[in-house]
Amino acid sequence: MSLKISFIDTSLETLCMAQEIMDNLDCEIHFFSEDAEIGLFGELPGIVSKWPLVPNTWTTSMYSQNYKLKCTAVRRSWFEKAIAISLAKKNTQFHLRTRITNFEDNKVEFSGAGSFGSGILNFDKVFQTSIESNSTFWYGGVTTTEMAPNSNLIIGKRSDSTIEVWAERKLPQDINWIQKMSWIGKTPKNSIESDIDIGIRRANNFLNKVNIE
Repeated sequence: MSLKISFIDTSLETLCMAQEIMDNLDCEIHFFSEDAEIGLFGELPGIVSKWPLVPNTWTTSMYSQNYKLKCTAVRRSWFEKAIAISLAKKNTQFHLRTRITNFEDNKVEFSGAGSFGSGILNFDKVFQTSIESNSTFWYGGVTTTEMAPNSNLIIGKRSDSTIEVWAERKLPQDINWIQKMSWIGKTPKNSIESDIDIGIRRANNFLNKVNIE
């Protein structure tokens, strides 16, 4: 019997959870988000130390943001969007501009736009993003100015030649910043890889329980 699974947010962690579950289980997945679309809004750390981060079947093209050799960062919002598009081509529904008004006992009550509008849906399992403790506030910025190595800064170069910079204290003032960001977490250095790993691990824990049952 196909399981019906819900995620009440669209973080990188839950997107990767969904991909891992769909690779190993016959299921129908629903995502709920108050945003108008997945990814492209806001920006979180995209510093990387390796590539690819996920199986090729988990993403679609990121076009101008496709990873290039020797890059040390990827535009995370575009990466998340590519994963969401891949899921949308599978047995996954995204309820956008939709607010969760209540959920308990695997029953989700929602109000918003989309094909369902408002109503109540029953699921076999409802997931949320895990909560991270011991977090720090980080200042982020994007520039086209080449940055010299600095022990106080975490720096990554993207495929479009923009440079992503994160600092635990305020960013340097002598740089022409084309975008400024903020993020709360342990460290931007491995944030994107950590969220993927957590998502896959949580998915496998769930799959193991399903197999036992």
